[in-house]
Amino acid sequence: MVTILRRPALILIMAAACHSGAPGNTEPAHQTRARIENRASLDMDISVRRNDGRASRLGFLPGGETTVFALPPSLTAGASWVRFEANPVRSSGQPVVSEPFPVTMGEEIIWSVPPQ
Repeated sequence: MVTILRRPALILIMAAACHSGAPGNTEPAHQTRARIENRASLDMDISVRRNDGRASRLGFLPGGETTVFALPPSLTAGASWVRFEANPVRSSGQPVVSEPFPVTMGEEIIWSVPPQ
């Protein structure tokens, strides 16, 4: 009988020890972010290009939606500016390139893909 009660008590203690009580922060406060609004009806693949020409894919942005992308420090460190590129997923529209945005650690860059 004692053995039957020990196992649930041990599991309960272990679960309580793992719980921190505070919600986790999924994004560091010092990380640069890009809020991109897709005003086009086309789904887009979003990329970012640094001033030195290095490019990296950020992700997918459905038509008519807004998404926030985290820009990794490996991409923003040492960059004085970045440009965003939106390429239609189904090649039915024209690629769109943003104006250059200055990079400041921890700030949010906002860009809108125009309608097509």
